Amino acid sequence: MSTTVTPAATLSSASASIASRRSVSIATILKWLVAICVAIVAVFPIWWMFNVVFSHPGVPISINPRLYPTSLSAGLNNILTIFTETDYLRAYYVSVMYTLLTIIGILLFSSMAAFEFAQFQFPGKNLLFGIVMISLMVPKAVTIIPTYLLTVQLGWLNTMQGLVVPGLASAFGLFMLIQFMKSIPAEMIEAARLDGANHFQIYWHVAIPLSKNALITLAILTFMSTWGNYIWPLIVAPSPTMYTVGQVVGLFNAPYSHTTVDIVMTANLLAAVPPLIFFLIFQRQIVEGIAHSGTKG
Repeated sequence: MSTTVTPAATLSSASASIASRRSVSIATILKWLVAICVAIVAVFPIWWMFNVVFSHPGVPISINPRLYPTSLSAGLNNILTIFTETDYLRAYYVSVMYTLLTIIGILLFSSMAAFEFAQFQFPGKNLLFGIVMISLMVPKAVTIIPTYLLTVQLGWLNTMQGLVVPGLASAFGLFMLIQFMKSIPAEMIEAARLDGANHFQIYWHVAIPLSKNALITLAILTFMSTWGNYIWPLIVAPSPTMYTVGQVVGLFNAPYSHTTVDIVMTANLLAAVPPLIFFLIFQRQIVEGIAHSGTKG
Protein backbone atom coordinates (compact mmCIF):
# COMPACT_ATOMS: atom_id res chain seq x y z
CA MET A 1 0.00 0.00 0.00
CA SER A 2 1.61 3.25 -1.13
CA THR A 3 1.57 6.44 0.88
CA THR A 4 1.01 9.74 -0.89
CA VAL A 5 2.71 12.83 0.51
CA THR A 6 0.64 15.92 -0.11
CA PRO A 7 2.19 19.26 -1.02
CA ALA A 8 0.70 20.77 2.15
CA ALA A 9 2.50 18.23 4.36
CA THR A 10 5.78 18.83 2.56
CA LEU A 11 5.40 22.59 2.97
CA SER A 12 4.56 22.18 6.66
CA SER A 13 7.63 20.03 7.37
CA ALA A 14 9.86 22.43 5.45
CA SER A 15 8.58 25.43 7.39
CA ALA A 16 9.05 23.56 10.68
CA SER A 17 12.64 22.74 9.71
CA ILE A 18 13.32 26.39 8.83
CA ALA A 19 11.81 27.55 12.13
CA SER A 20 13.94 25.03 14.04
CA ARG A 21 17.11 26.20 12.30
CA ARG A 22 16.19 29.81 12.97
CA SER A 23 15.68 29.14 16.70
CA VAL A 24 18.99 27.27 16.89
CA SER A 25 20.84 30.08 15.13
CA ILE A 26 19.29 32.72 17.39
CA ALA A 27 20.28 30.73 20.49
CA THR A 28 23.81 30.34 19.15
CA ILE A 29 24.08 34.07 18.45
CA LEU A 30 22.86 34.91 21.95
CA LYS A 31 25.39 32.52 23.50
CA TRP A 32 28.21 34.10 21.51
CA LEU A 33 27.07 37.61 22.48
CA VAL A 34 27.06 36.68 26.16
CA ALA A 35 30.50 35.01 25.83
CA ILE A 36 31.94 38.07 24.07
CA CYS A 37 30.53 40.43 26.72
CA VAL A 38 32.01 38.32 29.53
CA ALA A 39 35.37 38.18 27.73
CA ILE A 40 35.40 41.97 27.30
CA VAL A 41 34.62 42.53 30.98
CA ALA A 42 37.40 40.11 31.99
CA VAL A 43 40.06 41.34 29.58
CA PHE A 44 39.39 45.09 29.59
CA PRO A 45 41.10 45.91 32.94
CA ILE A 46 44.28 44.16 31.80
CA TRP A 47 44.16 45.89 28.43
CA TRP A 48 43.59 49.23 30.18
CA MET A 49 46.70 48.69 32.31
CA PHE A 50 48.67 47.83 29.19
CA ASN A 51 47.29 50.93 27.51
CA VAL A 52 48.34 53.19 30.38
CA VAL A 53 51.84 51.70 30.58
CA PHE A 54 52.54 52.03 26.86
CA SER A 55 51.40 55.62 26.42
CA HIS A 56 53.21 58.92 25.99
CA PRO A 57 54.30 60.33 29.38
CA GLY A 58 52.61 63.50 30.54
CA VAL A 59 49.35 62.82 28.68
CA PRO A 60 46.79 61.53 31.23
CA ILE A 61 44.43 58.98 29.78
CA SER A 62 41.62 60.43 31.88
CA ILE A 63 41.92 63.63 29.80
CA ASN A 64 42.72 61.95 26.48
CA PRO A 65 41.02 58.52 26.67
CA ARG A 66 41.97 55.94 24.04
CA LEU A 67 41.78 52.21 23.64
CA TYR A 68 45.19 51.60 22.10
CA PRO A 69 48.82 52.09 23.22
CA THR A 70 50.66 55.06 21.76
CA SER A 71 54.31 54.62 22.75
CA LEU A 72 56.25 51.36 22.90
CA SER A 73 59.42 53.13 24.08
CA ALA A 74 57.60 54.81 26.98
CA GLY A 75 56.30 51.44 28.18
CA LEU A 76 59.74 49.84 27.96
CA ASN A 77 61.20 52.80 29.90
CA ASN A 78 58.55 52.33 32.59
CA ILE A 79 59.43 48.62 32.90
CA LEU A 80 63.15 49.44 33.01
CA THR A 81 62.50 52.03 35.72
CA ILE A 82 60.68 49.47 37.84
CA PHE A 83 63.48 46.92 37.53
CA THR A 84 66.38 49.33 38.07
CA GLU A 85 65.03 51.60 40.81
CA THR A 86 63.27 48.99 42.95
CA ASP A 87 63.89 45.42 44.16
CA TYR A 88 61.21 44.06 41.86
CA LEU A 89 63.44 41.30 40.48
CA ARG A 90 64.19 40.07 43.99
CA ALA A 91 60.49 40.22 44.80
CA TYR A 92 59.86 38.14 41.68
CA TYR A 93 62.36 35.55 42.90
CA VAL A 94 60.82 35.41 46.39
CA SER A 95 57.30 35.12 44.96
CA VAL A 96 58.29 32.42 42.47
CA MET A 97 60.05 30.32 45.12
CA TYR A 98 57.21 30.86 47.60
CA THR A 99 54.62 29.83 44.99
CA LEU A 100 56.49 26.83 43.58
CA LEU A 101 57.37 25.38 46.98
CA THR A 102 53.78 25.82 48.14
CA ILE A 103 52.43 24.11 45.02
CA ILE A 104 54.83 21.18 45.36
CA GLY A 105 54.09 20.77 49.06
CA ILE A 106 50.32 20.96 48.69
CA LEU A 107 50.28 18.52 45.79
CA LEU A 108 52.50 16.05 47.63
CA PHE A 109 50.81 16.09 51.04
CA SER A 110 47.24 16.44 49.75
CA SER A 111 47.63 13.62 47.24
CA MET A 112 49.19 11.26 49.78
CA ALA A 113 46.46 11.93 52.34
CA ALA A 114 43.70 11.79 49.71
CA PHE A 115 44.95 8.40 48.49
CA GLU A 116 44.59 6.96 52.00
CA PHE A 117 41.18 8.52 52.62
CA ALA A 118 39.78 7.52 49.24
CA GLN A 119 41.03 3.94 48.88
CA PHE A 120 41.55 2.50 52.38
CA GLN A 121 39.80 2.06 55.68
CA PHE A 122 41.55 2.88 58.98
CA PRO A 123 40.46 3.70 62.55
CA GLY A 124 39.17 7.25 62.97
CA LYS A 125 38.87 7.87 59.23
CA ASN A 126 35.42 9.46 59.37
CA LEU A 127 36.31 11.56 62.42
CA LEU A 128 39.50 12.92 60.80
CA PHE A 129 37.70 13.66 57.55
CA GLY A 130 34.97 15.48 59.48
CA ILE A 131 37.57 17.63 61.24
CA VAL A 132 39.10 18.50 57.86
CA MET A 133 35.69 19.49 56.49
CA ILE A 134 34.98 21.63 59.56
CA SER A 135 38.25 23.48 59.00
CA LEU A 136 36.96 24.59 55.59
CA MET A 137 34.31 26.64 57.37
CA VAL A 138 36.79 28.44 59.64
CA PRO A 139 37.79 31.87 58.24
CA LYS A 140 41.51 32.22 57.61
CA ALA A 141 41.57 35.44 59.62
CA VAL A 142 40.82 33.41 62.77
CA THR A 143 43.94 31.27 62.35
CA ILE A 144 46.41 34.04 61.45
CA ILE A 145 47.34 35.01 65.04
CA PRO A 146 47.98 31.47 66.41
CA THR A 147 49.86 30.55 63.22
CA TYR A 148 51.98 33.70 63.51
CA LEU A 149 52.78 32.99 67.18
CA LEU A 150 53.84 29.44 66.30
CA THR A 151 56.00 30.77 63.46
CA VAL A 152 57.69 33.21 65.86
CA GLN A 153 58.41 30.43 68.37
CA LEU A 154 60.02 28.38 65.60
CA GLY A 155 62.19 31.34 64.60
CA TRP A 156 60.83 31.42 61.07
CA LEU A 157 60.19 35.15 60.68
CA ASN A 158 61.58 36.57 57.42
CA THR A 159 62.38 33.08 56.12
CA MET A 160 61.10 31.04 53.21
CA GLN A 161 59.94 28.22 55.49
CA GLY A 162 57.89 30.74 57.44
CA LEU A 163 56.13 31.71 54.22
CA VAL A 164 55.63 28.21 52.87
CA VAL A 165 55.14 25.66 55.65
CA PRO A 166 51.99 27.07 57.33
CA GLY A 167 50.12 26.87 54.02
CA LEU A 168 50.97 23.28 53.10
CA ALA A 169 47.97 21.74 54.88
CA SER A 170 45.19 22.41 52.37
CA ALA A 171 41.78 21.14 53.40
CA PHE A 172 40.35 22.18 50.04
CA GLY A 173 43.10 20.30 48.18
CA LEU A 174 42.49 17.19 50.26
CA PHE A 175 38.74 17.29 49.68
CA MET A 176 39.17 17.88 45.94
CA LEU A 177 41.63 15.03 45.43
CA ILE A 178 39.57 12.60 47.52
CA GLN A 179 36.65 13.05 45.12
CA PHE A 180 38.91 12.21 42.18
CA MET A 181 40.69 9.27 43.77
CA LYS A 182 37.42 7.66 44.82
CA SER A 183 36.81 7.04 41.12
CA ILE A 184 39.94 4.87 40.81
CA PRO A 185 38.70 1.26 40.42
CA ALA A 186 39.62 -1.00 43.34
CA GLU A 187 40.48 -3.69 40.78
CA MET A 188 43.42 -1.59 39.56
CA ILE A 189 44.75 -1.28 43.10
CA GLU A 190 44.45 -5.04 43.62
CA ALA A 191 46.04 -5.79 40.25
CA ALA A 192 49.02 -3.59 41.10
CA ARG A 193 49.36 -5.28 44.48
CA LEU A 194 49.25 -8.75 42.89
CA ASP A 195 52.00 -7.64 40.49
CA GLY A 196 54.22 -7.01 43.50
CA ALA A 197 53.85 -3.24 43.87
CA ASN A 198 54.17 -1.92 47.41
CA HIS A 199 51.97 0.78 48.95
CA PHE A 200 54.04 3.73 47.74
CA GLN A 201 54.43 2.28 44.24
CA ILE A 202 50.66 1.92 43.93
CA TYR A 203 50.27 5.56 44.99
CA TRP A 204 52.99 6.84 42.66
CA HIS A 205 52.39 4.70 39.56
CA VAL A 206 48.62 4.21 39.71
CA ALA A 207 46.89 6.94 41.72
CA ILE A 208 49.02 9.90 40.61
CA PRO A 209 48.80 9.31 36.82
CA LEU A 210 45.03 8.75 37.02
CA SER A 211 44.62 11.99 39.01
CA LYS A 212 46.71 14.14 36.65
CA ASN A 213 43.88 16.50 35.69
CA ALA A 214 42.92 17.04 39.32
CA LEU A 215 46.52 17.71 40.32
CA ILE A 216 46.98 20.26 37.51
CA THR A 217 43.73 21.98 38.47
CA LEU A 218 44.80 22.13 42.12
CA ALA A 219 48.22 23.45 41.08
CA ILE A 220 46.65 26.28 39.07
CA LEU A 221 44.26 27.23 41.87
CA THR A 222 47.13 27.13 44.37
CA PHE A 223 49.27 29.29 42.08
CA MET A 224 46.54 31.92 41.82
CA SER A 225 45.89 32.09 45.55
CA THR A 226 49.57 31.99 46.56
CA TRP A 227 50.87 34.50 44.02
CA GLY A 228 48.22 37.00 45.07
CA ASN A 229 48.55 36.31 48.80
CA TYR A 230 49.21 39.61 50.55
CA ILE A 231 48.28 39.33 54.23
CA TRP A 232 50.44 36.38 55.32
CA PRO A 233 53.70 37.56 53.65
CA LEU A 234 53.07 41.04 55.05
CA ILE A 235 52.85 39.61 58.58
CA VAL A 236 55.52 36.92 58.57
CA ALA A 237 58.08 38.55 56.23
CA PRO A 238 58.20 42.31 56.98
CA SER A 239 61.86 42.60 55.95
CA PRO A 240 62.39 44.30 52.54
CA THR A 241 64.70 41.44 51.53
CA MET A 242 61.74 39.03 51.75
CA TYR A 243 59.14 41.20 50.05
CA THR A 244 56.89 39.38 47.60
CA VAL A 245 55.51 40.94 44.43
CA GLY A 246 52.25 41.66 46.22
CA GLN A 247 54.02 43.63 48.93
CA VAL A 248 56.02 45.66 46.41
CA VAL A 249 52.87 46.44 44.43
CA GLY A 250 51.23 47.47 47.70
CA LEU A 251 54.01 50.02 48.23
CA PHE A 252 53.36 51.49 44.79
CA ASN A 253 49.61 51.65 45.44
CA ALA A 254 50.02 53.38 48.82
CA PRO A 255 48.20 56.76 49.02
CA TYR A 256 51.40 58.75 49.71
CA SER A 257 53.80 56.91 47.42
CA HIS A 258 54.12 60.01 45.15
CA THR A 259 54.44 57.71 42.15
CA THR A 260 53.02 58.58 38.74
CA VAL A 261 50.09 56.61 37.38
CA ASP A 262 52.07 54.99 34.57
CA ILE A 263 54.66 53.62 37.03
CA VAL A 264 51.93 52.30 39.34
CA MET A 265 50.22 50.61 36.42
CA THR A 266 53.54 49.14 35.27
CA ALA A 267 54.06 47.54 38.68
CA ASN A 268 50.53 46.11 38.61
CA LEU A 269 50.93 44.84 35.05
CA LEU A 270 54.21 43.07 35.86
CA ALA A 271 52.50 41.41 38.83
CA ALA A 272 49.66 40.16 36.61
CA VAL A 273 51.86 38.70 33.86
CA PRO A 274 52.97 35.41 35.56
CA PRO A 275 49.43 34.27 36.52
CA LEU A 276 48.23 35.04 33.00
CA ILE A 277 51.06 33.06 31.41
CA PHE A 278 50.56 30.19 33.85
CA PHE A 279 46.84 30.04 33.13
CA LEU A 280 47.24 30.29 29.35
CA ILE A 281 49.71 27.40 29.35
CA PHE A 282 47.48 25.11 31.40
CA GLN A 283 44.01 26.33 30.41
CA ARG A 284 43.17 23.09 28.57
CA GLN A 285 44.10 20.98 31.60
CA ILE A 286 42.07 23.06 34.04
CA VAL A 287 38.99 22.89 31.81
CA GLU A 288 39.41 19.12 31.50
CA GLY A 289 39.88 18.83 35.26
CA ILE A 290 36.73 20.81 36.05
CA ALA A 291 34.71 18.87 33.46
CA HIS A 292 36.03 15.59 34.82
CA SER A 293 35.12 16.58 38.39
CA GLY A 294 31.61 17.45 37.23
CA THR A 295 31.03 14.03 35.69
CA LYS A 296 32.72 11.96 38.38
CA GLY A 297 31.63 13.91 41.45
